[in-house]
This record gives sequence, C-alpha cells and structure tokens, in this order.
Amino acid sequence: MNENLKFECVLNNMPAYLICDQHNLEVKTKNENLKFYISLNLHIQWVYVDGQIKEAQFQNNQLKGQRENLEKLKNLLDCRVMYLGAAEIYEQSLVLKENEQKKLMIVKSLVNGEKYFCKAYKKEIRENEFQFLNEVKILRMLKENKHVVNLIEVYESSHNYYMIMEYMRHKLDQDYTHEENQIIIKEILNILDDMNNKLILHGQIRPSNLMFDKFNVLKLIGFSKARVLEDLDGADIFDLHKIVLYLNGLSPKTINLENGVFPSIASHGTNFLKSLMNNSQYRINIKQALSHPFLRCEETDHQIAREEMKLKFKHSFNNFQ
Repeated sequence: MNENLKFECVLNNMPAYLICDQHNLEVKTKNENLKFYISLNLHIQWVYVDGQIKEAQFQNNQLKGQRENLEKLKNLLDCRVMYLGAAEIYEQSLVLKENEQKKLMIVKSLVNGEKYFCKAYKKEIRENEFQFLNEVKILRMLKENKHVVNLIEVYESSHNYYMIMEYMRHKLDQDYTHEENQIIIKEILNILDDMNNKLILHGQIRPSNLMFDKFNVLKLIGFSKARVLEDLDGADIFDLHKIVLYLNGLSPKTINLENGVFPSIASHGTNFLKSLMNNSQYRINIKQALSHPFLRCEETDHQIAREEMKLKFKHSFNNFQ
C-alpha cells in the first residue's frame, strides 16, 4: 500500500501542512518542519469530543484538523504506531482470563459503543515486550487475510501493552453437516497456506482458536505463540487433525498413533486423518490436503451451494448470540 495523505492543519496553534506516507509523518509550519518515523516508538493520543476525533497529541505537540482528515490519518497509521489513553477510549466489560503474564477481556468503546476483544500484556514481565511486539508484527503481516482475527489498534500505558481486536461472536461447534465441515476445513487450510507462504507458524491450531465473527466468517485467533521461522516443520498441518476430530465429535483418545489405530470417519475421512498425522517425510502438505477426496466438492456428493452454507451457519449459531 503506497498511500500518501496531505492536508492543512493546525500545529500548536500555528497553521501547518501535514504529509504522511507509509514511513514518515511530517508536519510543516512557517517556522519549522517536524518529521517523525512511523513505528511503535511513536506515541500518539487521540482526543475525542462527542464521539469524533478533535485532535492528536504526540511528542509534546498538539495537532488539530478536520475530523475527516484526522480519521484518515488514524486509518493510515493502522497499528504501526502506539496509542496512549486506552482507559479514555475503552471501558472493561468482562474479564475472560487473567494470570501473571496477561489479561484477556471484553471491552466496550466509549466512542462507538461497540464491543472488542482486548489482550493486555503486563510490562512487569520482562519477556512480554517481545511477546507483544511479535504478535502485533504477525497480525499485521496477515492483515489482508479475512480469515485471521483483525487487529484494530495497539496501546501502551505505564503498566500494560494493549491489543484491541475485533469481537468474535460464535465458537466452533460440533453440529454441522459433512458439507459444512468440508468448508470449515478448507478455509483453515487456506489460512495455513497464507501463513506458510509468509513462513509463519501459528503453533496452536485447535478448536478453541477458531471462531466466527458477526457475519459468520471463520477466523483464526490465538497468535500468542506464533513465530516467523526460516523453515516450517509442518506442525500446524499436523495439528489440523484436532479440528477434524472435534468436528466429527471424536476424542483424541480414539487415536493410538503408535499402533496405527484411527477412528472411522466417512467419505475418506479416516485416510485424511492418517495423512495429516503421518510423522514421516510423506505427511500430506497443504496443497495435497486441499485436493484430497475428503474435501472434494462434487454434485454427486450432494454438495450444497456456499450461499446456503451461510444461511445454515446463521441458523446454527443463534443459540450463541
């Protein structure tokens, strides 16, 4: 993305002109030219009045401008700078989990009233800075993938680093049809293919890390252990067997890998499971998995159109709203 943003503004009560691209934020007045490199080391606090951006404060500077221009600036910066003042924008709604390292919660925006998921890394834990920065980096690398949870913005306070992410509505369940299971597994494989191309290992492919948004789009979450590696070892494709078992209502205890014991899954499902869990050099890869008979879409298999899948999903998920 090579967007450039230019607009007239007011810097510290002086007429100014702002220029922002993917690398630098520059503000010029009659007497000075301020230039800032865009990174998470640049801290910005947005000031809202009646739900609208009125100004941005950074490096002891006060920037004012038209609301539309300030919103464009915020969108262009897009998780590449660190924001301040999280408590003034979001209020805690529900704590999901908390330990000595981090706190997971649902928050509500005081600006638009929407719910968001928030992950707060505690600064007192030394390794949390690397953990936070790594997770932000990976989610930004996957920003264009509609099947990866969307990172909205990042904040820093004196005690925490905050990641604000989209609020997911529905968990992965076990009562879908075979055709719906096919779609779910294919979409997961496409996510893994994208990550594989970027040399990203998720490291926690499991049912609890797959959810649906308000439009019933399947999304992968839980990137706290994700890493960018020089070479992937196929761990994520191996872990896909957990999803296959879960969707078919089966326990991992039904598999005895050492003795080659696998549960019976219809429509080539057992063979697909074995291929995922092959510990030799012949383990199935993503491309092979996508073309496996278990996932083939043919009219003779009574495959349902994708539009009908969405309707069935909406019906199935009403109990979780």
